[in-house]
Formats: sequence, structure tokens, C-alpha cells
Amino acid sequence: MSSLLIPLIFAILLGFIKDLKLQKRLAIVGTLLALVAALSLILITHSNGPQVMMMGGWKPPFGILFSADLFSALFLFPINLLFFAVSIYQLQDTFSRLKIPLMFFLQLGMTLSLLTGDFFNLFVAFEVMLSASYALIALEMRDKDLRWGFGYLVVNLVGTLGFLVAAAMIYGLKGHLNFHALSELMQGDRDNPFVVGWAYLLLGIFGLKAGLFPLFFWLPRTYPHLSPATSALFAGSLTKVGVYVLIRLFVFVLPGPFFSLNLLLMLLSGLTMLTGVLGAISMHSIRGILSYHIISQIGYMTLGLSLFTPGAIAASLLFTVHNIWAKASLFLIGGAAQASSHTDDLKKMGNLSSFTPWLAAAFLLQALALVGFPPLSGFWGKYLIILESLRAEHFIIAGIALITGWLTLFSMMKIWIGAFWKQRDPEYDAPLKKPPVIKLLSIGLIVLFSLALGILAEPAYQAAFKASNELFDKTAYHNAVIQVGGKG
Repeated sequence: MSSLLIPLIFAILLGFIKDLKLQKRLAIVGTLLALVAALSLILITHSNGPQVMMMGGWKPPFGILFSADLFSALFLFPINLLFFAVSIYQLQDTFSRLKIPLMFFLQLGMTLSLLTGDFFNLFVAFEVMLSASYALIALEMRDKDLRWGFGYLVVNLVGTLGFLVAAAMIYGLKGHLNFHALSELMQGDRDNPFVVGWAYLLLGIFGLKAGLFPLFFWLPRTYPHLSPATSALFAGSLTKVGVYVLIRLFVFVLPGPFFSLNLLLMLLSGLTMLTGVLGAISMHSIRGILSYHIISQIGYMTLGLSLFTPGAIAASLLFTVHNIWAKASLFLIGGAAQASSHTDDLKKMGNLSSFTPWLAAAFLLQALALVGFPPLSGFWGKYLIILESLRAEHFIIAGIALITGWLTLFSMMKIWIGAFWKQRDPEYDAPLKKPPVIKLLSIGLIVLFSLALGILAEPAYQAAFKASNELFDKTAYHNAVIQVGGKG
């Protein structure tokens, strides 16, 4: 699949190129090609259904199976757009020549996570992704901040150990790691205590990867210490891949729904929303606030999974696509604002709305989208998730989701007033700097796609609903596997 080959080829190729300027230009080419490949995958899977490929023609359980359906394609496109925009954003930045190859390895790991068809290769994909993230953290963190990077490493190594245990458990029980085979073999196992225990283990592993309460403590301590470009990539995509895997395994592979597990996930989703947004309110820097908001928004995504209906999963998908773009663009805007003001401290910032109105306008649009103002992109996914909660008569969690939205508005206005609207502290007299045009163009690209998602919410939701239905009705996927000979 071209979506896998492009980041792999560019990761290896750029590793041998010492000219940083040439690396940056080729990175734009590579990420643009990956974006086009992701768009073509949406068109193919929307028209022709799931696509399956056996590596080297070897059939499962021995061969490696790659698969793409509309659900994975709709996750892949916004992530690849983010990589393309970040490549433009950092065109004038100076950094280690190892960074861009590592970014492509990060993209490769994410793409493989979305397109793999078996549990062990999912483990490999996560290790590629996380290894690249470890290296990027080591490259960019200052020595005094490395303790937070070490915490990120330790937490994810614990998750890796749990991943291996989960793989061994299910292989010992079923003799397979292939998603297609497992979904068929576990059809009647909803009351099997071993399978239920495995499901709880998966929730712990990927809840940690996604930043679910109470396993998110590593995230807000790590992301603010990275460069704006890298923190935007991490904020927009890393935790979202964890959410994707939770949905894929719980809806497609496991014989759910499990009542107690879904109830626990709903409780954790509510706590994730509240603790994340309260943490954001307590912060006094742009990236500190935004880092905690990654957590609160994850709660909405997993809430849709806990409701376990096609409509709720579709709403989660729509909300996740919005959040990938909104969150990443806000980190890029925050980075540009910090460079302009020479600080990230809201107490020392100000006047940016008059000094750089385009940056201020971009922030205001994306902040309101994050809050969920209609008709911006964040409104539709949030509205549909709350609507599904009310339909299921889960009124308390719907109320928590609404309260979190209003508290999000409070924290976003804290940034708007502190950095953009109020007069700058006269004691902090370092002159403001205009953001480079190339950074504004990169931010504008993501903002335009985010606006388009809000305007085209109806066809976007229809595509998300079709993708969700394919997860629940596995016939098309199973037929695609059987067609290429993957019966095992």
C-alpha cells in the first residue's frame, strides 16, 4: 500500500541527506504524497468497501495482513494533513537533521497502526510510533526537562509490557492474532471470563495510550516542553491513534457490548473530561492550557465508544477528526504567539490581536471550534455525542459533557484575553515579532479544512456513519479477507 510505503521510503531516504534545507523541501513532497494516498484510500473504501492485502501472498495466521476500510481511511487523512501542514510550518526553523526522518517514522507507525489487520503487527506499529516519539523528545527537550520525558518513556514501556501480555493471552486462548479470525472465534464469548478479562486489560493498555483518566498524568508534563511543530504532531495524533485502536478492538474484534465495561468506560470518560478541563483552567501558559485540553477532549471520544451504537461511534469519529485539526492548529498558533511575544506566560503577553490580526483570527476560530460553537466543526460531533447520551437516557454524563464545554470556553477566553486582547505588561518590554508568513499559511491550511468540516458536516457525518456501520456489520470486511484467501 502506498500509504505505508511513502513514509517508509522518505524516512530512510532523508536519513542519508545531510542538507537540512533539502530535507525540509523533500518532507513537504513526502507528506503531500502521503496525503494524496490517504485521500485516494477514502475514495476507494467509500466506493468499493474494505481493501485487504496479504504481504508476500502469505495467508494468515502466518502471513501479515494489511487492511483498510472507511473507518481507518477517515482517521488517516486528517493525520496526514497534519504532517503536511507541520512540514510547511517548520520550513524556516532550525533543528537537528534527525528530526525529519524521525517524523516520517512516526507517521509510518501511525499509518501501520491504522492499517494493520492483526494484533502482533499492531504491537510492532505502536513500537515504531513510540520509538520515534522517544527520539523526538530526547532531541528537543532541554536537560532540565528530561525528567518529564523519562516519565513518558516509563509509562509507555509499562503499556508495552501490557501489550505483550495481552497478545500472549489471546493467542493462548484462540491460537490466532488476526482481527478477522478473532472476531469470528469470539462471537459467542461475551460471557467468557477470560475474554472479559482480556477486554479490561485492553482498556487499561489503550486507555493509557489515549490519555484516559487516571492514566493521563504523563501527558501535560511532556508536551509543553517540545517545539510547537512536534507538540502539534503529538497533540493532534498520538492519543487519537489510541482512541482508534480502542474503537477497532471493542467494536470489531471483541464480542461486545460488555455492560460493566461500557459503564466503567463511561465513568472514566466523564472523569477525563472534568479533570482535563479543570487542569486547563489552573494553567497560566498557552501550551499548558492546551495540553490539559487534550485530555478533556479524549473524554468525548471515549464516551461515544461507551454508548456502543453506530450513531455514537460515528459521532466520535466526526469529533476526533475535528479535534485532530483544532488541537494541532492551536498548538501551532500558540507556538507562533510565543515566538512573537518571547514568552508563553499569559501574564507577560498581550496586544497580539492588533499586532498580528490573522493569527488572532485563527486562534479565535479554532478556540470556538474546540468549545463547540455552531456551526464550527467541534459543534457537530459534540452535539451528536450528547444527543446519543440523551437517547440512551444517560443524563448525568450528558450534563458533564455540557459543563465541560462551558469550562472549555472559560479557559479558551483566558488565552484570548491574556495573549491577544489585553494590553501587554509594560515591564516586559521585549519587542513583538511578526510571525513568518509561512507559519501563518500552514496554520491557515488546517483552519480552512476545519471550517470546511463544519460547513460540510452533513456529508461528513454520513461518511462517518457508513464507516461505523461497517465496524458493527463485519460482513464486507470478512468477505474482503476471504476473497484474497485469508480464511484463517
